[in-house]
Amino acid sequence: MEYLYTIHTKLVADKIHFFVKKLMAFPEFNGLADVVVGYGMHTDFEKACTIAGIEDMDARKKLFAEFELQSKPKEVLPVVKKPSVEITDPVNKWLSEIGVVVLN
Repeated sequence: MEYLYTIHTKLVADKIHFFVKKLMAFPEFNGLADVVVGYGMHTDFEKACTIAGIEDMDARKKLFAEFELQSKPKEVLPVVKKPSVEITDPVNKWLSEIGVVVLN
């Protein structure tokens, strides 16, 4: 038997609320579902953990680190603008002679 913990947040009345769960898992029994043994919700992370019955400080630290990782903004890749191609008059003339119309 082992304990698993989950966290997610939600904006309620313009305040971030932490939702934490304490789950009891039985990996030694295949196909057995995890059992929720604690659930806490609060605007203060520590209080939410206390309500859920998460007493292990290392587990709280790992859970908060998971939250920070989830809430970290994703890396935005810079937009590379393709250079525009200028078609010169001699090229335009040649293209019109062979029947192609190009607009700058």
